[in-house]
Formats: sequence, structure tokens, C-alpha cells
Amino acid sequence: PDMARRYLIIGSGVAALAAAEAIRRQDSIGEITVVGDDPHGYYSRPGLAYALNQALPEQQIFPRSTNHLRKLFTKSIHARVSGLLPANHEIVLEDGQRLSYDRLLLATGSVAAPGDFPGYDLAGVVKLDTLEDVRGIIKLAQRARSAVVVGGGIIAIELVEGLAAHDLTVHYFLRTDRFWSSVLDETESRMVERGLQSEGIRLHYRTQVEQALGKEGQLAAVLTKAGSTLPCQVLGVAIGLRARMELAQQAGLATGKGVLVNE
Repeated sequence: PDMARRYLIIGSGVAALAAAEAIRRQDSIGEITVVGDDPHGYYSRPGLAYALNQALPEQQIFPRSTNHLRKLFTKSIHARVSGLLPANHEIVLEDGQRLSYDRLLLATGSVAAPGDFPGYDLAGVVKLDTLEDVRGIIKLAQRARSAVVVGGGIIAIELVEGLAAHDLTVHYFLRTDRFWSSVLDETESRMVERGLQSEGIRLHYRTQVEQALGKEGQLAAVLTKAGSTLPCQVLGVAIGLRARMELAQQAGLATGKGVLVNE
């Protein structure tokens, strides 16, 4: 009989899960190995907001049972992949170990875009990308009094509301004169803004971060482009997502804003 086909999936998010489930429907004996750098494996990223504001207990953002995942994936490896060798049908892990495959799927997804200002690397500057981020923010919030959030869009709002749920005074910096003006019309923006203000969120229009200021590596305040200083212990950054394309690019695959694929 034919050897079982070896499928290798890099990434442990929803794309990896959906792909593995689709492969399983076509091929019940193939070996499916998933390699991901998130220590928690598969969980719902949209669910992170609910774990942050503690509307849901953490275990509820894991929508698939461990049992289901065990049946699905022949092997789950927690590691970072440092390179692809498509000609050899191999991938290289950070520790130098090589894994071979018959079929390889990149399901590396996206990562929060880093802050575009000095001081972005201070302790207390956070993003909402992973379960580790949520745990870190909750820990910070226990000792913090006030927070600043920058960015338009859903993740910024989730940070704003998540921090407010931990009784912090939250200042939300809006780049323009209304919320998410590139996507929403004026009426919609104002509805969101009124909702936030009713929760005690302080909105700052046409306000951007010039620099995050620290004391001994710890965030202490932000300096705005207009020159005012606002003390804060948490700075949430949600200025967009960036596709994780390093592996694809290094392997010579075609990329644009993401990895280019055909039908």
C-alpha cells in the first residue's frame, strides 16, 4: 500500500485548523503535523477581547476539545520555524532540527504592526494579539491607574473596553476628528464614540503619540505630537496587522501584501 502522505502545517491558528479538518475529510490516514510558535496552540483570536474584559473565562476561548485536536493532528510541535528548504521538502526549526514533508502549508497569519514611535519597547506598551498578551495586560492592569490606547478599528476598541473593565482611566487617541473615519460614516463613528464616552472613556481627537516616556525601562507617560504629556502605566497599540511573510519571502515565494496563491 502507498505510504501515508505527510502534511506539514506551519502556524496554529484558525487557518491551520480549517486546513487540517479539510485534509482529514479527504485523507483519513495521512500524517498531519502542525508546528506553531504560540505556546497555547489553537484558540479563538476574536475571543481574546472577551478574555481580556473577563466576560468569558479563559478556557472558553478554546473552541475545540483537546481530544478533537489529538485526532486531527498526528503531531503538534511548539517551535519557531527558521527556514524552508522547498527543494528538499524540509523545514528547519530554530534549534536546527529538520522536518520533512510531502505537502507544506503556510498558515502563519498576521501579527500586530509595531508602534512607529520611540519608546515602543518599554514595559507597559502592549498589543492584543495572543493569549500571552491578554495575561500580560491583566497583570499590568492590577497595578496601573491610567492607560492610553492608539489606533483605529476593532482591536483598538477591544483594548479600550478591556482596560476600562479593569477600572483604569482610559484615554483613547484618535488620529482624525472621528473614530475609524476610513471605514465608518459620520453617524456610525459618533454612535461608537458616544458608547465609549458613556463607559467613561476619554476621547482625544487629532492626537498622536510622539514618544513613549519611561523610567528605568517602565512606561511612565506619553508625549503627544502637540507637545502635551499624559502620565500612564499602560499604552495599548492597535495600528493594524502585518502578514507574517518572512518564511515565504526567504523561500522565494511570490508575495504582495501577503503570500500570493493561485486557485
